[in-house]
Amino acid sequence: MGLILKNYNLIKSHFIKFFVNLRMDYIEDLVILKFIRFLTLKMSVNMGINSSNNLISEKFIGLEEYLTKGKGIGGKLKRSPEDFIVEEIPLDIKRKSDGKNTIIKVKLRNWETNRFVMKLAKELKINRNSINFAGTKDKRAITVQYFCIRDFNGNLKINLKDAEILESFRTDYCLDLGDLYGNLFKIVVSDAEDEGRIENILKEFSPYFQFPNYFGVQRFGSSRPVTHIVGKFIILGRFDEAVRHYIGLTFDFDRNLEARKYFFETLDPEGTLRLAKGKMDYEYILLKHLIEKPGDYAGAISRLPRNLRMMFVHGYQGYLFNKIISERIRRFSLFQPMVGDIVLPVDSLGLPINERYIMVTNENINTIEKKIIEKKAYISGILFGSESKFAGGEMGDIERSIVEKEGIEENMFKIREIREISSKGSRRALAAPFMDFSYGVKKNDVYFEFKLFRGCYATSFLREFMKRDVLYFY
Repeated sequence: MGLILKNYNLIKSHFIKFFVNLRMDYIEDLVILKFIRFLTLKMSVNMGINSSNNLISEKFIGLEEYLTKGKGIGGKLKRSPEDFIVEEIPLDIKRKSDGKNTIIKVKLRNWETNRFVMKLAKELKINRNSINFAGTKDKRAITVQYFCIRDFNGNLKINLKDAEILESFRTDYCLDLGDLYGNLFKIVVSDAEDEGRIENILKEFSPYFQFPNYFGVQRFGSSRPVTHIVGKFIILGRFDEAVRHYIGLTFDFDRNLEARKYFFETLDPEGTLRLAKGKMDYEYILLKHLIEKPGDYAGAISRLPRNLRMMFVHGYQGYLFNKIISERIRRFSLFQPMVGDIVLPVDSLGLPINERYIMVTNENINTIEKKIIEKKAYISGILFGSESKFAGGEMGDIERSIVEKEGIEENMFKIREIREISSKGSRRALAAPFMDFSYGVKKNDVYFEFKLFRGCYATSFLREFMKRDVLYFY
């Protein structure tokens, strides 16, 4: 085994030509290491990353740079769910006493959003697809979220542990993903060292008071960051590999480690179910479908909740976007516009309008620079899809080089087998503001409170203060 490990790079150079369609850096390594593991009969190196979560680099999800240079406070998030509190800030919803839909405001502790929806639907004896929500939240947290139950006239009484309905009202409106202004966060970073570091970093944020708008680890799966890997296989049309990696890619501290490894090596759904130890709700859906319809991997993915299916392709787009931000930070400014940049104007609430583009030219660059300082415009990066628009100039070069390195094309995002997860693509602001910021220090714990726009990640903001390079701490 030692000899093979020492010759990893030699083996990689010989075999990489067989995997030219899997050019994403980590998938390249995953496939090569799969070959090595075949040669060494269950070698302990697992899929190109150490099996311990605390050794998964941020680079695995495209986080490669910091905006600020000051020394971080270190520490760790989510010592307990009470250390990570997030409350949605809703848009104005017109109430109507005889409205056809019901909005509920729910306080949850340690609930993953999709799992809660499944259990809520079962409790109310309705179809899971009858429930919509505005935002997906991480599990290890206390969250206050809004859900819409369509055409519901039953009893709202529920008996779910750590779930409390705070408010309900009728409306003709129905929530969809993104239908909120933002989120209020109250977060504790434990075992931190301040010593004036927070103030130094805050000074670096001036005068823009914005942070890199990276997709945070939650986009990829906090305990198992795999959605981007699955998404890459989906757009390549390799639904078998997508399912293999969703169920079988293993990380430490997983009670189903044995079951996952078995499925990765065998694709045997019945044997995997025998080894599973519970808490594999979505994996169970896939496995049951494969037992009923062997080999129908696209059909298995189609059985998952729609927003979870979308997370795979969106996760891969998020990985590419993170790489683009990282390169922009390395080479240029997130706030100083260049000719060819595409900027996003804002709506009446100050939120970037992702569907409206303004190209920076020599004629308008000074005006746009002022708008950026005023938070009335944001420089954007591509969310690559079937109809997305590249920037011009040097930013366009960055976007194209990252996409070309991946070996992907626009038409790959038209997914014939599962049409509803196809993605036209869009653009997203490279930086995001933070509002109503405050903090306090008590012994070795730092208490942060702030607001962010919808779609922005608290972990991406806090990593500028923490400066941790591995996902375990977030």
